[in-house]
Amino acid sequence: EVSDSGLKPDTPTLVVALLGEDSLVQVYPAGIYHVRADGRASEWRPPRGKPIVQASANNRQVAVGLQGGEVVYFELDETGTLAELDKKDLGLEVSCLELGRVPDGRARSRFLAVGGLDSTIRILSLDPDECMNVLAVLALPAQAESAALASLQLGRPGTPPALFLCIGLSNGVMLRARIDQRSGQLSDTRTRFLGGKPARLFRTSLGGGDGVLALSSRSWVLYSLAGALHTTPLSYVPLDAGASFASEHCPEGLVAIAGNTLRIVSVDRLGDAFTSEAVPLRYTPRRMAHHSVSGHVVVIESDHNALSADEKVQLYEAAGIPPPLPAGTVLPEEEEADGMLMEACVGVPRGGAGKWASAIRVLDLAARRTLSVIELAENEAAVSVAAVPLRERGGETFIVVGTVKDMTLHPRTLTCGYLHVYQFAEGNTQLNLVHKTQVEDVPAAIAPFGGRVLVGVGSGLRIYEMGAKKLLRKAELKGLPTMVQSLHVISSQRIVVGDLSESFHFVHYKRADNTLTVFADDIAPRWLTAACPLDAHSLAGADKFGNIFVCRLPREVSDDADDAALMAASAGRDDLALNGAPSKAEEVVQFHVGETVTSLQKVSLGPGCAEVILYTTLFGGIGALLPLTSREDVELLTALEMHVRQEAPPLCGREQLFFRSAYFPVKACVDGDYLTLFNSLPAAEQKTIADDLDRTPAEISKKLEELAARIL
Repeated sequence: EVSDSGLKPDTPTLVVALLGEDSLVQVYPAGIYHVRADGRASEWRPPRGKPIVQASANNRQVAVGLQGGEVVYFELDETGTLAELDKKDLGLEVSCLELGRVPDGRARSRFLAVGGLDSTIRILSLDPDECMNVLAVLALPAQAESAALASLQLGRPGTPPALFLCIGLSNGVMLRARIDQRSGQLSDTRTRFLGGKPARLFRTSLGGGDGVLALSSRSWVLYSLAGALHTTPLSYVPLDAGASFASEHCPEGLVAIAGNTLRIVSVDRLGDAFTSEAVPLRYTPRRMAHHSVSGHVVVIESDHNALSADEKVQLYEAAGIPPPLPAGTVLPEEEEADGMLMEACVGVPRGGAGKWASAIRVLDLAARRTLSVIELAENEAAVSVAAVPLRERGGETFIVVGTVKDMTLHPRTLTCGYLHVYQFAEGNTQLNLVHKTQVEDVPAAIAPFGGRVLVGVGSGLRIYEMGAKKLLRKAELKGLPTMVQSLHVISSQRIVVGDLSESFHFVHYKRADNTLTVFADDIAPRWLTAACPLDAHSLAGADKFGNIFVCRLPREVSDDADDAALMAASAGRDDLALNGAPSKAEEVVQFHVGETVTSLQKVSLGPGCAEVILYTTLFGGIGALLPLTSREDVELLTALEMHVRQEAPPLCGREQLFFRSAYFPVKACVDGDYLTLFNSLPAAEQKTIADDLDRTPAEISKKLEELAARIL
């Protein structure tokens, strides 16, 4: 902290900036204070009764806005003196000012952006021949709170950078417009919702060029990477103000204020859409359940051909070998770490086929820490988990874990399965076993169902109630084709069962008779790996061959689901696997991802974002499917995809249409990743495609950016 900077410490400061090589300027309501390196200082004061309300500065220019709407412009002359060059009375109060950075090889920034309380922003010229002339006016949907001028690289390397004006509005929206560097005209305006608070923008340096730090209820950065613009949220606490910071150890950092703290941060991994933090586990995580009361997550872990933690310790002791440190352990200092081994480096002893190691872990995700771990004994492996409110216990949420004992994978054999019921204790940090119930097959899926437990046991579906010593079976459906892989409770009467190799089956539960009946199934057999209900009639599913599809029950079948005749047609039949259900679902979307999908979830990734189907893949990929709500968007993107296929064929020669239709013809789904190639096409090809679509290249690029902004 510097105490002899020469600046005034006893007055509110609007702007502090470095002028020239070695002088500082401080703008405060009562004037402008210019401090030189040798200690000399000069001061400019505004007219009486007109304090300074807004200001902006770069290393050669200063602009201030006075109360009443007058804007005064200063420039650093050859002698290092800050001289007043011109002024202009706009006739309205000024809400923000922005000068921008002085371009390399130039003496000044050519434009001054002035925002007014009439919800407009004006571009003023700073050229000596036409100083303070209004070049352009842009009407805004809300009042401008701040502005930032940034020169960002677009297109292929070697092309001159484009100048953008970013405007932060009082409704939490950032508006971006392109400035013609000759005429100063504004064009190609685009918007992005940042948060619930007024948007404040700060010009920074990111990615080797200009960038913008945008602050609202969330913090964002705008920057250019690989010839494309990116607007990305920061995974950090909300910030109040920020500026560029550069040092030997942090060449492109930010200095920011959050609350009453001053922070210096660096923005890492530009271009990544997500940031991640890892919590070490003993074994491979299989499923998880969320405890809504505490917010904690219960994760089940299991590994085949592995030994449990106690068995490994006994093995190392018998061999006289110091046990290696488990994965995730932080090694001590170098001197103490000599001779220590890590399991991640040297591996672990194998247990052989049919040998399992498994654990149940309670995690506090907010603190990224493990609260408790239960190691399963007697060669049990956890395969399913669910948080189930039980009506026999007054709606208290219990954790039900499905396990198998002595299971071999191929052919699948097992001694038996169990349903463990756990109760939270010790402030929802520990799990206590209440009882466990033996079953004869793999309990691969569990779901809550009206205060009871819905369990898929092998190829059967069962409803259990809580008992004193074990779970009590109340209803059962036999004869599903292979094995229940997932369960989705749509309503108190409708259940969707995901079969391991025969896709979805729609089941009706009749409470009066306490019976379960299959009334519809899918038209195509699929080896399901993930599923997610979208609404009362539709589900998204994924199979192990890398296909994502949406399965929808026809409206007439949905309406007839309660029809007694339809229910009786299949009631009590054990030959469903041979003949199928009386009604069939429709597959309305088909899309080949190319990797095995491991999970599907319908989520919204942030405030102001649309609901998407988020999927993850076996190779670590994360993707999203965005529903299109406008027929105009569907027609435009479908036609654009057809043109991009012709103008930008894949490098390896395999046509994109053939790839996306590897197992089923692609249907009702547009390849958004492929459409982004439009922005990298030469300008002439972009113009040709846009003319065929009765659009301009800027309109198509804007539409693609708007759709991406609806996801994240």
